[in-house]
Amino acid sequence: MDLELSAVLGAVFGSLAAACAFFISYHEYKNNWNFRGSPAMMALRSAAVAFAFFFAAAIALGIAFQMVAR
Repeated sequence: MDLELSAVLGAVFGSLAAACAFFISYHEYKNNWNFRGSPAMMALRSAAVAFAFFFAAAIALGIAFQMVAR
């Protein structure tokens, strides 16, 4: 599998994971948490972590598949 394809797949699925993480965590922070701070900013942090995880996992799998295919 190409590294470019892995990057595209990581970006696509990372974006989907980030959107889901944002909406879920925003809803939880807004309705069930009593804290100081912006629920949107905390939800964006969760979304960024989810995106980074999925993107890094896709790149790592692409590299691993290239090593196995040799």
